[in-house]
Amino acid sequence: MKKLLTTLTITGAILLQSSLPALAAENVGGQKLLNQVNHEVNQASKAANKQSDRLPTIISRSNTMITNRIASLTKLLNRIQNDKRLSASEKTTLTTQIQTDISGLNGLKTKIDADKDATTAKNDEKSIITSYYVYAAFEPKVRYLIILNNLQATTNNIQLLVPQLQKLVNTFKSQGKDVTAIQALLDDVSSQLTTINTTITSDITAVQNVSTTAKPADGTFAKVKQDISQIIRAGLGKIRSDFDQMKPLFKQLISQQQGSPTPSTSAVSTTPPAISPTTSVSASPPTTP
Repeated sequence: MKKLLTTLTITGAILLQSSLPALAAENVGGQKLLNQVNHEVNQASKAANKQSDRLPTIISRSNTMITNRIASLTKLLNRIQNDKRLSASEKTTLTTQIQTDISGLNGLKTKIDADKDATTAKNDEKSIITSYYVYAAFEPKVRYLIILNNLQATTNNIQLLVPQLQKLVNTFKSQGKDVTAIQALLDDVSSQLTTINTTITSDITAVQNVSTTAKPADGTFAKVKQDISQIIRAGLGKIRSDFDQMKPLFKQLISQQQGSPTPSTSAVSTTPPAISPTTSVSASPPTTP
């Protein structure tokens, strides 16, 4: 009996001693800390694997964005060089800006292709949009400059007709003919041309001043589009109406001739020059990424 008790006592002491380290570690949070560290290590490993998997996708997407933008810039460059309405200084400025952007985008592509982690590549990808405003600035800038220059050429051609028509009206007036109606129409043509030319000049300056290295101010291109529609095109429409009204009045004056010399009208056309199709306005933003 005594031997049994001794055995039980020794066994109990061994069990108690073996359980104390585990119990102590649990009481001070050792096991919880170990579990947390293991969890964070696993999470970090998963995150690293995810970053590694994302890198090729980011590089591929960035290359596509850059390729699309360079293609758009190259197209704009060809259009600028072939346009006959843009001034020499406008062509030089725009060409230099486009070539600078193409060079910068090619350099950025080289950097992205060499990026070693997804975070760096993602930041470089963002700079494609935040540093190169191809669609937000360049495309509308070139488009509106061409439109405005074409419209300006049209109004200049119409302006050449005004003094010829005025000379014809003065000749009829010197013969005692009533030219009140025709003179009013011709005065309106001159007034419309003044308004149109002032608007075109102002809009060309505004568009020329748009930076291609920063996001354009809100409403810049919207105002130009509105001016083209509500002032320039409306004014040209009114001029066309004035010319149409002049035709029968000139015929009436000519028919009233009773043996007096008839003023020559062969060199004068009262039909305004047609507006080039290239002056159409499209403000729809491109959908290419």
